Amino acid sequence: MTFRDRVPSDGADGNACVLAIRDIVSRWPADYASLPTVDADDGQLADRLLEGDILLPGRGSSYPARLFRGAPLPVFTAGQIFVIRARKDVRANYLCWYLNRPDVQAGITQLLAGSAIQALNKSSLLRIEVAVPPLKDQQAIADLQSLADQRSRLRLELEQLDHAEIEHACEALLEQRGSHG
Repeated sequence: MTFRDRVPSDGADGNACVLAIRDIVSRWPADYASLPTVDADDGQLADRLLEGDILLPGRGSSYPARLFRGAPLPVFTAGQIFVIRARKDVRANYLCWYLNRPDVQAGITQLLAGSAIQALNKSSLLRIEVAVPPLKDQQAIADLQSLADQRSRLRLELEQLDHAEIEHACEALLEQRGSHG
């Protein structure tokens, strides 16, 4: 199921959801509960995203590679999004890490075509050379990246908790002193 022009309107009772470029570029993983849903038949459901697929925007100002880890409903893409499936000798999480390396992202920027709206085409994407170390090295790199991602998420959660704690303490002091108005 392909949605080239725009994301479909939310069908609320649909059996599949739709990811747009903005969902890939912004917060990841996507908030699947807030995505538009569509009705897909059995034939269309066969073409849904699979766990381990890598999503790469085909246009815009940012080209992050995102690893799809599954969702509560089948998921399709809308707009110009490349879906990359790794070969058997390449771990998807390694390939996603590789595509997000600053030097590779800079190379992607050099491959963009168009003056007003920058876009990445398939032939340019296929020209990106990927270093493929042994599987155990790919897994070690992917594991390190996973730990770094987890550490970043935990730091963000701690920061949010610190902020909430300070706000609560300030409100308690304000109420305790009867300093309203």
